[in-house]
Amino acid sequence: DLRSGSNIFQFLGLPAPPQVHVMAPRTRTNALSVVFALAVACLVAQWVLTPLSAFISPRTEQTNVEVPAALGALVALGSSLPAQASYNWVGPLTGSEICSTKPIVWLIYPLCDPVFLVSPIYLFPITLIVFGSLVTVLNLLIPATQPDEDLR
Repeated sequence: DLRSGSNIFQFLGLPAPPQVHVMAPRTRTNALSVVFALAVACLVAQWVLTPLSAFISPRTEQTNVEVPAALGALVALGSSLPAQASYNWVGPLTGSEICSTKPIVWLIYPLCDPVFLVSPIYLFPITLIVFGSLVTVLNLLIPATQPDEDLR
């Protein structure tokens, strides 16, 4: 049978080569067993030492819960009162035809009705443009704020 590697030398009439172990025989190490035992011991210690109600606070008797809840609701309602109730501001485009044209008026609402300056949707872009232009002008006017040519 030529399929087995040890018989090929016998078939050709050659002496068999000496047995050479390429890899060392596997010995059982205790390091992995020690690490596994230590992990199990830590897990058991954590389960034993941690109380079951570690993250659940005990129930206490609550009295006068309605007063803080009502106060919070009153503050929320007070801050959501319409801004138009107590102002008489006039914008530069108030009453003009462009303030009634719907696609354009969404972009220029603060010019038609200045109460929209209170809205963060309109106030943030305006603030960004103002501060961005101020920073740009200051960077151009003050040479110390410009990057160093040697560092480029």
